[in-house]
Amino acid sequence: MPRTPQLLLTLLCLLVLSIAPGCGSPAPEATETPSSALPAITPTVTNTPTNTPTFTPTHTTTPAFTITSPPTNTPTITPTPLRELSPTPTPTLPPPRPAVLFPFQDTSGRIINWSYFYVTQLGSNRFDEVNDLWAFMAFQLLDRGIHQRNFTFLGETITVYYLNVAHDFNGLLLPMQLVLGGTKGDNVPINIIPAGGTAYIQVAVRDAATPFSPRITHREANEAFEVRNEAYPLYFLKDLQAMLPELPDEIILLANHPILIPRDEWPQVKLDMTRVSFLAARYQPLFELDPYDRIVDQSAFAYALRDYLLDGAEMAPGIYAYSSRTLVIITGE
Repeated sequence: MPRTPQLLLTLLCLLVLSIAPGCGSPAPEATETPSSALPAITPTVTNTPTNTPTFTPTHTTTPAFTITSPPTNTPTITPTPLRELSPTPTPTLPPPRPAVLFPFQDTSGRIINWSYFYVTQLGSNRFDEVNDLWAFMAFQLLDRGIHQRNFTFLGETITVYYLNVAHDFNGLLLPMQLVLGGTKGDNVPINIIPAGGTAYIQVAVRDAATPFSPRITHREANEAFEVRNEAYPLYFLKDLQAMLPELPDEIILLANHPILIPRDEWPQVKLDMTRVSFLAARYQPLFELDPYDRIVDQSAFAYALRDYLLDGAEMAPGIYAYSSRTLVIITGE
């Protein structure tokens, strides 16, 4: 028995020693794990923008394609505000013989002198702008001949026939050309004008005892040809030229013609000018044409005449042309 307690004590000590490590503080976890002991890590591939070349326009020696703008509707500005006309010399010029004014009034009681005018037709567009204007204007005849000049239209020369006249613009008596008609050709003499409308002018010759109403005359003279009043016959230009020297000194010329024409009628005006040379001669002073003879606007003179007739504006000095669709000759004797 003496050795038994020692044996037990020894066993107890061994037991305590074997349990002691588990009873202490827990050992710290390893901070590094051998790579062989960890699962294989597959890296996640994130798609990042690649440096794709960006095509940036660069300047080259080849010019870029451009669009050429068509001609604008703005008339070319020249140092002279209004287009002036110069006569074409003729073989013989008639001597000056200015008409003498005499007392005469229209049916409304207005005195007809060298400054007389009467608006016979007036219309406006949807913007309340005047775009339809006709007027009778009175003129002093300066000599007793029919003169001529040339102008080119659509590549052809047109001879224009006109009278030397003058009109009093607010006290300023300006020489003008009163256009009667025209024909194709260069300086074509009146006596060999081809037959047709080109050779005619609508003329009414009256004495001072016959009343003159500009409105009634405008209406009657512009009726359809089939029903037109016989008081407005068509004269050959050569017959009118022969008649002028036979008229007395006391003469008043009155001419009626459109000045402003609505824009939607311009294509018809251009067509008329293309087909009929005397219409080309009459319309030419009132329209601006581009280098291709297309109508781009009415002329500066037409607008200046509008301002004069409607607002009493001043007219710049120069030689201008007014046209006659209906010519009224009133004699004082």
